[in-house]
Amino acid sequence: MRGAHDAVTMRIPVPDLRQWAQTVFMRVGVPREDAAIATHVLVDADLRGKHTHGVSRVPLYVGRLERGLIAPRPEIVFDNPKTPTMIRMDGGNGLGPVVAWKATERVTEGARAYGIAAVAVRHSNHCGAMHAYCLHAASQGLILLALTNSPPGIAPWGGRKAFLGTNPIAWGFPRGPRQAPLLIDLATSVVARGNIIQAARLNLPIPLGWAIGPDGVPTTDAEQALEGAVLPIAGAKGYALALAVEILSGLLSGAGIGPNVKNPYTDNTHASNVGHFFLAIDPETLMPEAELADRMNGLEQALRAVPPSSDGPVALPGDHSEMVFKENLQYGVPLDLHLLDELNALSERLDIGGLGP
Repeated sequence: MRGAHDAVTMRIPVPDLRQWAQTVFMRVGVPREDAAIATHVLVDADLRGKHTHGVSRVPLYVGRLERGLIAPRPEIVFDNPKTPTMIRMDGGNGLGPVVAWKATERVTEGARAYGIAAVAVRHSNHCGAMHAYCLHAASQGLILLALTNSPPGIAPWGGRKAFLGTNPIAWGFPRGPRQAPLLIDLATSVVARGNIIQAARLNLPIPLGWAIGPDGVPTTDAEQALEGAVLPIAGAKGYALALAVEILSGLLSGAGIGPNVKNPYTDNTHASNVGHFFLAIDPETLMPEAELADRMNGLEQALRAVPPSSDGPVALPGDHSEMVFKENLQYGVPLDLHLLDELNALSERLDIGGLGP
């Protein structure tokens, strides 16, 4: 079958994919519980069609674990010097999904106790798709804002050299016990840099308008785009949003800023020092759960009742990924054959069972 970038794909049953990823992480020294967390975050991204943030990242994570650039058993430290609702967290250079998951658990505890809480995280790593943490909190009836900075990907407005990361913004909103949460997860760049990394891996061109090369000229060459910069969404407005994310997740947390966030694909000597920021709100401090569910349902119905354009029907954020999630959960996750070869080469090196027939 055909998948992202028209690459040939094979569907892998979800239990097989989960078992494989967890086994890989445990083989390189990650404790079972942490391996399960990292696996959940990555496989959920694949289930929702975000393959750039799924198990394609496993070889990268493993390589950095083996080189000592990610700690398999991090010493995670929480600190709230002034108020229990504003928390600092040192991720101990652990796996990003593990650090971010534990930050989410701490911030949701704070929101349940005090109505609102925030955690600023330093000394972390790439943590996968941010929607996973929003879904975890919203499934408990809490609203979550999740931010992270990342290695340089966007040039400052008027510049031609990447400085800020593609710095995603994600929200999770509960819609009551009978409906899946509303998830919003977007990069502040035209496209997540992972899509360009994937195109380069598959030796495929990228659409014009995604990125500029190192000379500042728009390019369709993925390798040139990785040497240049991804374009921000909505021009200067996207750059401003990326800067806001950098301040909250990088500057405020004490993590790396701009070029001091090291690229895990190209820097094999330094820890990445990624920063995250999580803000959780308990909506029951403002209205009962049933009322919130009714009002969210009313908003959704009103939006879907808007007369559709030629590209209709009217959609909500997450509609497509939820549809893809259900399909992939039933039929298996489609992985391109190039990636399967890479994952199975890793399996052979670690002396574990591979994926596919």
